[in-house]
Amino acid sequence: MIGVEAVRILFALRATPPFDRMDDAELLLIAGRARKRNYAPGRLILAGGTVAEVLIVTTAGGAETDGAAAPAIFDASGLLFGLAARADYVAGPEGLEAIIIAKPHVFTIARECPEFVAGLRDMAAVAG
Repeated sequence: MIGVEAVRILFALRATPPFDRMDDAELLLIAGRARKRNYAPGRLILAGGTVAEVLIVTTAGGAETDGAAAPAIFDASGLLFGLAARADYVAGPEGLEAIIIAKPHVFTIARECPEFVAGLRDMAAVAG
């Protein structure tokens, strides 16, 4: 049986690039392993100099890094390539509501869903 929280996560992911490129079956698999998490304003999410162990997908509020708004999805490059975060990521003034996907699941998504990786690449090209 599919839990209510998994369905909520599926809908949130479906509305978020690059997850919007995936079909419902793929999203449901991810949603079943992802978790929602809330961060209070100013709370440290990822310390600079460390490598991310989870992918953070913003659903409400936001985060900041190095004095600027963090991307809606972070830290994919660190997670996938073992790169340390350049600066701290902290929850913004309104806090952060996010979906958290653990590293092993992100690697599976990247391997099984090439459109996800292409979407991350496209997002990085627009931001850069």
